[in-house]
Amino acid sequence: MTNYDSKKLAELVLYILGKTGGVDYYHAFKILYFAEMKHLAKWGSRIVPDEFCALKYGPVPTQLYDAVKELNRPRMELSEELSGVIQFAGEDAPNVLLPKREADTRFLSKSEIEALDQSIDENKSLTFGQLMSKSHDKAWEEASRRENGTNVISPISMAKVLNADEAMLEYIEEQMQIDSALK
Repeated sequence: MTNYDSKKLAELVLYILGKTGGVDYYHAFKILYFAEMKHLAKWGSRIVPDEFCALKYGPVPTQLYDAVKELNRPRMELSEELSGVIQFAGEDAPNVLLPKREADTRFLSKSEIEALDQSIDENKSLTFGQLMSKSHDKAWEEASRRENGTNVISPISMAKVLNADEAMLEYIEEQMQIDSALK
């Protein structure tokens, strides 16, 4: 993960926390997942510079999840970035994240903010069970059933869930190939 990717992830989380007043990281991860799906289906590009994996309770941005788990004792670059801008609410709400400052929206495009706002509005008040049920969609199912050991959710599968047309799916695939060639 690049330094820019770490900063972008931190700003995405800060944006969600700023709009919600703070949420548990389960809600934050699902809000990101649904915003990613919306942006892929409409614009053909990703918002989150992280891979979503199909875990038991739904899709999780893996590097972000690892960084949040070590927030109080950062060892990785992303954890250090996050620890400077977010914090756990405390003993009464140990999984709730709170912002230490406002998000720097220069890291977010207008289309990304639109997708985030829609996802926040649709998902911030859902219960754990409702979010789990909603996020156990076809993209999650496909990734969780793979026998080759990888549970990474494909951006193409995510866009299909929201009925992206064939031209958009081809565009996403081309972008994935370009990204892969540039790595």
